[in-house]
Amino acid sequence: MDSLPFELVSQILTHLPPADYKSARLTCHAFNDVLAKSTFSTLATFIDPITAKSTIERIASDLTRRPKAIWSPGCSVPKDLPVAESFLFAMHRALRGTACPSTSPCSSRASSVSSVNGAWSDSEDSEDSDAGPMEEDLAAWNFGRTVGIDDLTEEMLRQAMFRWALYLSYVYTGKGEAPQLWVMNSKKWALHR
Repeated sequence: MDSLPFELVSQILTHLPPADYKSARLTCHAFNDVLAKSTFSTLATFIDPITAKSTIERIASDLTRRPKAIWSPGCSVPKDLPVAESFLFAMHRALRGTACPSTSPCSSRASSVSSVNGAWSDSEDSEDSDAGPMEEDLAAWNFGRTVGIDDLTEEMLRQAMFRWALYLSYVYTGKGEAPQLWVMNSKKWALHR
């Protein structure tokens, strides 16, 4: 399957229901590459707060997809919310097109939260061996400089991560609370400072 052209695999996967994307990504590298591309392109748009909010509002207005109770698309971002390491990996992939190099672990300057209860498991993490070494550790405070977007601040990343978690909670189809909603509970992220 991995030897098929990207376009052919893309065409095959258009017949797959979105609910099956997660398990299909685990099937083979070709499926993962195709399905991850759309996820990461959506994630990259969350850097712009206006685009993020309109995406969330569009999803929230679709009553057929929406759970019975949701957080408001306009809710404010918690001030001290730490930027999760797994989110930095995913955003690096979304913006640069390559995984964060394993030689340079991603970490937040003051605090870092790893993937709490699979918080980002619906989308992001993927390892590439073709990424070259980086000059400095990737962290929320220097992330913009690392990916070549100097005006990308830690606060912008915090907002993007929060809005992305909100978005993922809206499209979550599993049982119980969406794992991404740890960002709404300060008791869950305060323990990981």
